[in-house]
Amino acid sequence: MKKIISIVLMLGLVGCASVQKPVALDNHFWENRKPVIGIAKTTTPKPDAFMTGNMGLLDIAINRGNAKSLITHLEKMDTSKVKTMDNEFIAQLQARGFQVKKIDQAIDLQKMQKFSGKSETTPYAEYDFRSLKSNDVDYVLLLAVERVGTIRNYYGFMPTGAPMADFKYKGYLVDLNTNELKWYVDDVSNMPISEPWDQSPSFDNVSTAVNTNLDRGIDSLGNAFFGGNLK
Repeated sequence: MKKIISIVLMLGLVGCASVQKPVALDNHFWENRKPVIGIAKTTTPKPDAFMTGNMGLLDIAINRGNAKSLITHLEKMDTSKVKTMDNEFIAQLQARGFQVKKIDQAIDLQKMQKFSGKSETTPYAEYDFRSLKSNDVDYVLLLAVERVGTIRNYYGFMPTGAPMADFKYKGYLVDLNTNELKWYVDDVSNMPISEPWDQSPSFDNVSTAVNTNLDRGIDSLGNAFFGGNLK
């Protein structure tokens, strides 16, 4: 019998970890400007044509092959604004009187140790971020982008619809003394691509949608942290 897999590609994104619930930022956070906040990012992923749905291993190979021209185009797209989005967070925090320090080294969550502390009342980060305190910071604000590009649903080797622009992200604010989550968001921004989307090799409508959706997603991440009060 053919083995069926419910999957989101790239393959490295599949996991079975427990789901972290969103954590709203307490308004009292904005009143204490003494702690130093470190701004960090995860490794920026390459743009890709992500696939989701019920697919066997052969289906995945076929679907990736059929999408080769789109994948090649996405890989060449300039998504450098993902690498620089922390600059806006730094500017916004400094405008509010906070001390901010940029952590240049990208954070690889897969290489971090899991945090063993548990509590029914205090939300702790899944990963142990306390080693980042060595950067002379009290909190870390981590911007974690997981996907940039397009996403399309399949049933076997048959697409069930057109691809959509895709931007998947998470945001963490962690107290490095305790590893307590002070803020956490896990969200995705998708938007339709104007027809015709299959304009190989230029894929003009794909590029427009991916870039617009990327801007929208970065704005959403900023608004989620700053409560919509961007300066």
